[in-house]
Amino acid sequence: MKNLLQQIIKFIGLSGIGWILDFCIYIIAGFVSENLAINNIISSWAGVSFVFVFATREVFENHSKISLKWKYLMYILYQCILIYFVSELLNDVNLLIVRKINISMISQFSSVISKIVITPVTMVLNYCVMKSIIEKL
Repeated sequence: MKNLLQQIIKFIGLSGIGWILDFCIYIIAGFVSENLAINNIISSWAGVSFVFVFATREVFENHSKISLKWKYLMYILYQCILIYFVSELLNDVNLLIVRKINISMISQFSSVISKIVITPVTMVLNYCVMKSIIEKL
Protein backbone atom coordinates (compact mmCIF):
# COMPACT_ATOMS: atom_id res chain seq x y z
CA MET A 1 0.00 0.00 0.00
CA LYS A 2 2.84 2.37 0.87
CA ASN A 3 4.50 1.73 -2.52
CA LEU A 4 1.24 2.39 -4.35
CA LEU A 5 0.74 5.67 -2.48
CA GLN A 6 4.31 6.75 -3.26
CA GLN A 7 3.78 5.83 -6.89
CA ILE A 8 0.58 7.86 -7.07
CA ILE A 9 2.24 10.87 -5.44
CA LYS A 10 5.18 10.70 -7.88
CA PHE A 11 2.78 10.38 -10.80
CA ILE A 12 0.75 13.37 -9.60
CA GLY A 13 3.96 15.41 -9.29
CA LEU A 14 5.15 14.52 -12.79
CA SER A 15 1.65 15.00 -14.18
CA GLY A 16 1.54 18.40 -12.52
CA ILE A 17 4.71 19.45 -14.32
CA GLY A 18 3.34 17.99 -17.56
CA TRP A 19 0.08 19.84 -16.98
CA ILE A 20 1.92 23.14 -16.48
CA LEU A 21 3.74 22.53 -19.77
CA ASP A 22 0.43 21.60 -21.42
CA PHE A 23 -1.35 24.60 -19.89
CA CYS A 24 1.33 27.11 -20.94
CA ILE A 25 1.29 25.84 -24.52
CA TYR A 26 -2.55 25.90 -24.44
CA ILE A 27 -2.53 29.56 -23.35
CA ILE A 28 0.08 30.53 -25.96
CA ALA A 29 -1.86 28.67 -28.67
CA GLY A 30 -4.93 30.69 -27.63
CA PHE A 31 -3.19 33.84 -28.87
CA VAL A 32 -2.75 32.23 -32.29
CA SER A 33 -6.01 30.30 -32.68
CA GLU A 34 -9.51 30.47 -31.21
CA ASN A 35 -10.09 26.76 -31.90
CA LEU A 36 -9.95 25.27 -28.39
CA ALA A 37 -9.96 21.68 -29.65
CA ILE A 38 -6.89 22.22 -31.84
CA ASN A 39 -5.14 24.22 -29.10
CA ASN A 40 -5.83 21.42 -26.62
CA ILE A 41 -4.60 18.71 -28.98
CA ILE A 42 -1.31 20.54 -29.57
CA SER A 43 -0.73 21.34 -25.91
CA SER A 44 -1.77 17.89 -24.73
CA TRP A 45 0.80 16.12 -26.92
CA ALA A 46 3.61 18.02 -25.23
CA GLY A 47 2.32 17.19 -21.73
CA VAL A 48 1.55 13.56 -22.56
CA SER A 49 4.98 12.90 -24.03
CA PHE A 50 6.73 14.58 -21.09
CA VAL A 51 4.78 12.54 -18.53
CA PHE A 52 5.32 9.25 -20.38
CA VAL A 53 9.08 9.72 -20.70
CA PHE A 54 9.61 10.65 -17.07
CA ALA A 55 6.98 8.35 -15.55
CA THR A 56 8.52 5.32 -17.23
CA ARG A 57 11.84 6.26 -15.64
CA GLU A 58 10.73 7.53 -12.24
CA VAL A 59 7.32 6.00 -11.40
CA PHE A 60 6.53 2.75 -13.18
CA GLU A 61 8.68 -0.35 -13.64
CA ASN A 62 8.70 -2.15 -16.96
CA HIS A 63 9.40 -5.82 -16.29
CA SER A 64 7.96 -7.26 -19.49
CA LYS A 65 9.61 -8.12 -22.78
CA ILE A 66 7.52 -5.53 -24.58
CA SER A 67 9.73 -2.52 -25.27
CA LEU A 68 8.86 0.95 -24.05
CA LYS A 69 8.65 2.06 -27.69
CA TRP A 70 5.67 -0.27 -28.23
CA LYS A 71 4.14 0.75 -24.93
CA TYR A 72 4.55 4.41 -25.90
CA LEU A 73 2.75 3.65 -29.16
CA MET A 74 -0.11 2.03 -27.19
CA TYR A 75 -0.23 5.00 -24.84
CA ILE A 76 -0.27 7.42 -27.78
CA LEU A 77 -3.15 5.52 -29.38
CA TYR A 78 -5.06 5.75 -26.10
CA GLN A 79 -4.19 9.45 -25.88
CA CYS A 80 -5.45 10.07 -29.44
CA ILE A 81 -8.86 8.84 -28.38
CA LEU A 82 -8.80 10.57 -25.00
CA ILE A 83 -7.54 13.91 -26.32
CA TYR A 84 -10.19 13.94 -29.05
CA PHE A 85 -13.02 13.38 -26.58
CA VAL A 86 -11.54 15.68 -23.95
CA SER A 87 -11.06 18.41 -26.55
CA GLU A 88 -14.70 18.13 -27.55
CA LEU A 89 -15.70 18.19 -23.88
CA LEU A 90 -13.46 21.22 -23.36
CA ASN A 91 -15.25 23.03 -26.16
CA ASP A 92 -18.65 22.11 -24.69
CA VAL A 93 -17.69 23.24 -21.17
CA ASN A 94 -16.34 26.49 -22.59
CA LEU A 95 -19.57 27.15 -24.51
CA LEU A 96 -21.62 26.36 -21.40
CA ILE A 97 -19.60 28.85 -19.36
CA VAL A 98 -19.87 31.54 -22.03
CA ARG A 99 -23.63 31.03 -22.50
CA LYS A 100 -24.69 30.60 -18.88
CA ILE A 101 -22.42 32.99 -17.00
CA ASN A 102 -22.64 36.71 -17.63
CA ILE A 103 -19.81 37.79 -15.37
CA SER A 104 -17.34 39.26 -17.81
CA MET A 105 -14.22 38.18 -15.88
CA ILE A 106 -15.31 34.53 -15.86
CA SER A 107 -16.48 34.63 -19.47
CA GLN A 108 -13.18 36.17 -20.52
CA PHE A 109 -11.25 33.23 -19.01
CA SER A 110 -13.75 30.51 -19.89
CA SER A 111 -11.25 28.55 -21.98
CA VAL A 112 -8.81 28.45 -19.05
CA ILE A 113 -11.56 27.50 -16.58
CA SER A 114 -12.70 24.74 -18.94
CA LYS A 115 -9.19 23.29 -19.11
CA ILE A 116 -8.92 23.29 -15.31
CA VAL A 117 -12.33 21.61 -14.90
CA ILE A 118 -11.50 18.62 -17.12
CA THR A 119 -7.95 18.06 -15.85
CA PRO A 120 -8.73 15.84 -12.81
CA VAL A 121 -10.66 13.38 -14.98
CA THR A 122 -7.82 13.04 -17.47
CA MET A 123 -5.22 12.67 -14.72
CA VAL A 124 -7.03 9.71 -13.14
CA LEU A 125 -7.57 8.06 -16.52
CA ASN A 126 -3.94 8.60 -17.50
CA TYR A 127 -2.63 7.08 -14.27
CA CYS A 128 -4.77 3.96 -14.64
CA VAL A 129 -3.93 3.43 -18.30
CA MET A 130 -0.21 4.14 -17.93
CA LYS A 131 0.06 1.82 -14.91
CA SER A 132 -1.69 -0.93 -16.87
CA ILE A 133 0.42 -0.45 -20.00
CA ILE A 134 3.78 -0.16 -18.27
CA GLU A 135 3.45 -2.58 -15.38
CA LYS A 136 0.90 -5.16 -16.49
CA LEU A 137 1.69 -5.77 -20.16
